[in-house]
Amino acid sequence: MNIQPAHLDRLAADLPGLVHLPDTGNYTETLGRVFFPDASRRRPACVVTPRTTADVATVVRAANDCGLPVTARGGGLSSNCVADDAVLLDLSRYMNSAHREGEEVVVAGGATVGAMLDALAPAGRIVPVGIAEHAGFGLIARGGVGYLTRSLGLTLDHLVDVELVLPSGRVVRLSNNSTGDDADLWWAVRGCAPPFGVITSATLRTHEVGPMWVDRMVIGLDALPTYFRVAPQVPRHTMMGAVLGYSDLVPDEPIFFVYTTCSSQNPADIETSRSAATEVAAASRQLHYRTEMTGRYLTGLPQYTPPGADGAEPVPLSLPQPGDPRGSFYGKAVFVGPTLDGSVAQALANQIQAAPTPFCRIDFQQTGGALADVGDTDTAFWGRGSEWNIPLNAIWDDPADGPACLNWARDTLAVLADHTTGVYSVEVRPGFAETEAELEAAFGGNLGRLRKLRATHDPNGVFSTYPL
Repeated sequence: MNIQPAHLDRLAADLPGLVHLPDTGNYTETLGRVFFPDASRRRPACVVTPRTTADVATVVRAANDCGLPVTARGGGLSSNCVADDAVLLDLSRYMNSAHREGEEVVVAGGATVGAMLDALAPAGRIVPVGIAEHAGFGLIARGGVGYLTRSLGLTLDHLVDVELVLPSGRVVRLSNNSTGDDADLWWAVRGCAPPFGVITSATLRTHEVGPMWVDRMVIGLDALPTYFRVAPQVPRHTMMGAVLGYSDLVPDEPIFFVYTTCSSQNPADIETSRSAATEVAAASRQLHYRTEMTGRYLTGLPQYTPPGADGAEPVPLSLPQPGDPRGSFYGKAVFVGPTLDGSVAQALANQIQAAPTPFCRIDFQQTGGALADVGDTDTAFWGRGSEWNIPLNAIWDDPADGPACLNWARDTLAVLADHTTGVYSVEVRPGFAETEAELEAAFGGNLGRLRKLRATHDPNGVFSTYPL
């Protein structure tokens, strides 16, 4: 259903100065800061910049009455935070605060994980997040895989409570103390929040964490089988991530970038991590680059991307600005077990060598460890027995490269199919032939329960643009 002028008039009357129509400055600026290129090119019916939870409830209640879809922009990295003809709630404009309360942190729905970590930095405390500071509640409530997953678990495992605006416009506070229907929602939002409402605030547990040790090296693809053997053996304090991709450090040739971290300050633990990285390095006939350092989590650590020419540090990931040129992106992320072997290594090496553009890359974010300390059915998040999360990114500037990039990504997923244990729901998007299969893999045995809850709480489809 397309939004009608009367619907916009109602919103504008209820929220004066906060409803922005297409082609106005605030509308254009909000879309221009959305990271995902395709999402930034969509055409929502309007943008609303709420200042309070009551404002959010007003929008959602009106949408529910009129049968309108709603999406929410927090950090702005999600591919699903904008939809054509929907009402876009831009929480990042005003609802973006974070502050520490003792050993917990209270975060507003439009804050980034970077803002959360900044609020904790003076006390030397952190919450484990992903690898980029710009992510928002799309990451917090769907997972959060990063350098500390093996030692501390997912971001969502640190949720103490959330304030959620339901499709009816009702505001609830959910926690381990919730009972009845609210207890079901508390289970659902930890792993699958967007289809159930807008998170306007949350409290998370924190940890005291010192500097992390980091070893980075660029070697040949011939070390990939050894990496698949060594990485699953490292202790929980160690994360051995990697990237298959391209870099100006080694022009016109694919490289294997290994990024090893140790969250312990014990010299013996660091030596264990260093030895594991050295074993992988020794398996390659090529060593293009290797360095180690110690830095504070998260902004004090190097980017999770290969260095450039002559070992230059990569440019930090940043949100685009309105008017910036935008390419195209097709991303998937699958969970795999510890069964990757030499035949998979060779097939993946062939795939990266055949990448249609040098921007394409295959990441290996090591999981395992503390990820499995929580059961698959204890929260909505599924896939806790995995050893890696593998984000697969097909990126292109020239539209003519689009079909080849899509085929390359799907062929690469096929290489991993026999070892795939799940799908990371942050990369599931509606409208693709594979969407239903991805949902089944993303939520596994939890999918039926989630769909029943959605049918109960959102019969009018306020959050129907989020796949479930």
